[in-house]
Amino acid sequence: MKKILVLAIAAIFACGSVSAQHGHGNCGNCPRHKQHQAQQQCMKPAPLQYNADGIETTILKAFPEAKSVKKTDKWTEVYNAKKKLIGYAVYSKPASDGIKGYAAETPVLIAMSKKQVIVGVYMLPNAETPNFVKHIEEKGFFNSWNGLSVKQAKKKQVDTVTGATFTSRAVIQSVQAALEKL
Repeated sequence: MKKILVLAIAAIFACGSVSAQHGHGNCGNCPRHKQHQAQQQCMKPAPLQYNADGIETTILKAFPEAKSVKKTDKWTEVYNAKKKLIGYAVYSKPASDGIKGYAAETPVLIAMSKKQVIVGVYMLPNAETPNFVKHIEEKGFFNSWNGLSVKQAKKKQVDTVTGATFTSRAVIQSVQAALEKL
């Protein structure tokens, strides 16, 4: 009877160790967890990048014709070469500080037309796991809010993306945090 009890306890420990190595537990000592911990320590988001006109590059993705910007308390107004308003950019930071996906914060920029309709949601420089961000991009996740007014977007229930649940959930929360500023 003692032998069976000892064998049962040994089996439980062995299964726990195997499941941790295969992502079913959080042992912290298996190669997978050590690699993830090392990545988190060295991964820091790149700073925002600006062009020669002083326009942040994510704004240029949303508004290629942008030639100048004006920051206000609510948003950044975006102007073309003729100094006509072409849209608005809303940054989730600092409202989204602390909202993390699988590995890191998920700051976003929301681009809106001059009629305040969302034309795009863009990830800002971040240290989130790149494969998860790529996965939700490929699924069209960032287009979930396109064509919506701010009021509609605040009410929109967006589904997370299977295979990148933590990342997509954090992006949803970051978008909501940005919209709450408006």
